[in-house]
Amino acid sequence: MKSPAEPPDNIVPTENMLQSILQHLYTLHRTEIDLSLERLPALLHKMGNPHLQLPPVIHVAGTNGKGSTCALLRALLEAHGYRVHVATSPHLVKPHERIRLAGDLISSEHLLQVLEETLAAVGDSPITFFEAFMAASFLAFSRVPADFCLLETGMGGRLDATNVVPNPVCTIITAISLDHREFLGETYAQIAAEKAGIMKPGAPCVIGYQYPLSLAGGVMDVFQDISRQLSPVSPLWRGGAEWRIEPETDRFRFIFESSESILTLPGLQGLHQIYNAGNALAAYHVILKHKNVSPLPDADLSTALSRVDWPGRLQTLPRTHAYYQGLSPGADIIIDGGHNDSAGVVLAEQARHWHELNPERPLHLVVAMMARKNPREFLSPLLPFAESITVTTLPGEKAAYTVQDLARLASELGFKTLYQAETPALALQNPVFYSGTPRILMTGSLYLMGQILADA
Repeated sequence: MKSPAEPPDNIVPTENMLQSILQHLYTLHRTEIDLSLERLPALLHKMGNPHLQLPPVIHVAGTNGKGSTCALLRALLEAHGYRVHVATSPHLVKPHERIRLAGDLISSEHLLQVLEETLAAVGDSPITFFEAFMAASFLAFSRVPADFCLLETGMGGRLDATNVVPNPVCTIITAISLDHREFLGETYAQIAAEKAGIMKPGAPCVIGYQYPLSLAGGVMDVFQDISRQLSPVSPLWRGGAEWRIEPETDRFRFIFESSESILTLPGLQGLHQIYNAGNALAAYHVILKHKNVSPLPDADLSTALSRVDWPGRLQTLPRTHAYYQGLSPGADIIIDGGHNDSAGVVLAEQARHWHELNPERPLHLVVAMMARKNPREFLSPLLPFAESITVTTLPGEKAAYTVQDLARLASELGFKTLYQAETPALALQNPVFYSGTPRILMTGSLYLMGQILADA
């Protein structure tokens, strides 16, 4: 006999129901990724067009830095007193991470409700997981008052599910890199054109600083051409032109038109985060300029940027994490979800900085990657700074590189000290980490970040 404290058998916990629905969403289309704007508008029409009932939208595309830019911009807008919805992807541990309602992550009960309503509208129609989840996100956003809605694209821009929103108040395009080439094109220019598909007539577009290779690949010409084709044109606010960033030792300068701010470094690690902060600051100023509102004082902007937390991006794991068990007291584990050529360059710059701070402290890589990525492009910049590399795989991910294949690629690249481990956890059980002050960088995939954080 059950005790009075035990729930009846017919009551299924919310989390179990939510997990069941999420698993079902993956079965509604024959492929996980199918870029198209044909299916979602029909579904949203059945649901009462919630995407047309949102607060002013800020739409963000790009290859690198989208999530960080969204987190930094949200911090700035909230510091100004605005309530902000945010849609980001992918999630690392729980799907709730994808939806933030007026500052707070969506509750399990609320997420379950909007997903059930979405599924009821889907019926037997084919729909991808991302499209269905965005429909549910729009439904949630339309029902909770807010001042702004930040939408991060899932992939690309022109055919991304978020691009059903017709009139953003501002768009942002972050750094362009060679990623998802099987869907977006083989060249920087082709990928930039897909990202620039979020530009809308008359809506200002903030262009983030671009890497030298992408500039040489013509991305800025693409942005300017697409802007001019719109009527009215989409005014461009380009990093390095209409706004600028000047990094200094322990602070940075942000120049916007004739104004200049001197700000402390953002709370996110890495020189590249200063430029992501520039994306956010430029959008913040553009939006306030449109509203004829003055920006906050520099001290308040610095405070807002310093408090930003964005997991899985050069994040140092707390000493309480299970992966530290048995490691040297002087060891640090840093995780970063970088996985493409430009991310490799950014991480190499961070590795160079670490080396300059302490040349005696070794850097060890622990890497797992999805098979659709290019390990050579990602790992090559890191080769000069790594004392060793341990390759592993992503348990449960059929589309991940095997340990053997990744080991072969790392060896071909020239990594001299190479280890293999069947899981990320086992990769940390290496005697080389048991003494001294090793700095361990676990990287190569956002899926890896999710597994590491889930293992905490």
